[in-house]
Amino acid sequence: MTALLTLLAAAAASAPLAPATLAAPADLAAQRAFIEQRFERERQACEARFAVTPCLDEVRERRQAALLPVVRQEQALAAEQRLARAAAQRQRVSERELAAAQDEGQRRQRLIEDAPAVSPAPSAPATSPVIRARDPQAAERQQRLAAGQAEAQAAERRERAQERQQRVRERVAAQQSQQDARTKPAAAPLPRPGASAAPR
Repeated sequence: MTALLTLLAAAAASAPLAPATLAAPADLAAQRAFIEQRFERERQACEARFAVTPCLDEVRERRQAALLPVVRQEQALAAEQRLARAAAQRQRVSERELAAAQDEGQRRQRLIEDAPAVSPAPSAPATSPVIRARDPQAAERQQRLAAGQAEAQAAERRERAQERQQRVRERVAAQQSQQDARTKPAAAPLPRPGASAAPR
């Protein structure tokens, strides 16, 4: 009777899973738990017999055969999840690149709009004399302003560099004074060997 039940259980367990679509992870976990539970009971029944090893080997082989479809589905599901994660990552990267490109385009557009007016191109229509007179003056003012800012920044950088050099010199001097304070003074010279060791 138990042999018949064992054969039926093995046949049911080894039957391939029919659905073409992948089972849910919870379903696979339930199937695995059911198979493990069933074969654990069979293993315990084997240990009650006299010839334990052949029985355990047979149970182990049947267990592996029963788990094979579940393992294949788990592997297929894992591969599908990896592909989905990779596609989502590629999508996120492309969205970030698109956003960065749009930001760069907007930044360049603002730079073009904020740039000082340059003398009109030859193909541009003639403008009123008042506007033409203003544009060169505004451009000259902006150039003077930019040159003044550049000079101020250069002077500030020179000043910061001098301050850094001064701090470095102060640190070197402090380290040197600490080193001098740590060194011991030279020992007094030893007496001449000839003076104390003279024969009597």
